[in-house]
Amino acid sequence: MRKDETPYVAQRLRLLIGQPLQCAGCAADMLTLSLGREGEFSLHIQCSYRMATEAHILFDRIDYFRPSKALQANWIAQGLREENFPQEWPDEECRLFESVKQLCDHLEGLTVEAVEVNRLGDLTLRFAGGVTLLALTMSSDADDECWRFWNDALWPDQHMVVYGDHVELHGPGERCSGICE
Repeated sequence: MRKDETPYVAQRLRLLIGQPLQCAGCAADMLTLSLGREGEFSLHIQCSYRMATEAHILFDRIDYFRPSKALQANWIAQGLREENFPQEWPDEECRLFESVKQLCDHLEGLTVEAVEVNRLGDLTLRFAGGVTLLALTMSSDADDECWRFWNDALWPDQHMVVYGDHVELHGPGERCSGICE
């Protein structure tokens, strides 16, 4: 992201401080979060990400490409050995979906305590209880969307979209502009 864009992005993200995580979900390997008392803030992460405590990783984007622990246990119960596990399975039976569902069962107290964004567009959300979400903009391609953030009440029809090297504000239809314009 350009140097002059970082303060604008940080300013918008600071509104998350004190907001609870209401819901987490997945669309394929994209992580979707709703934050705020009414879920009014939305964050979609398409780049590399992980949610972790200091002791262990709760989940990461790569878990989309791994079968769930429940599915693996089922295969073992059927007598399959790991080298014979199927290479494909339904999306909803991946480890990412399983882990995000477990997170949703324990959202109580997950309130944003701190937000950081650096010039590369890497995003860190620190939650109460020592849980951290890290999103890494791992793309050198200017056209790759890494993550987007919006609140329709505060910024009607305006999504802040972070790409590999810049930030845009997207409105209705195809209208978009640089964040500093």
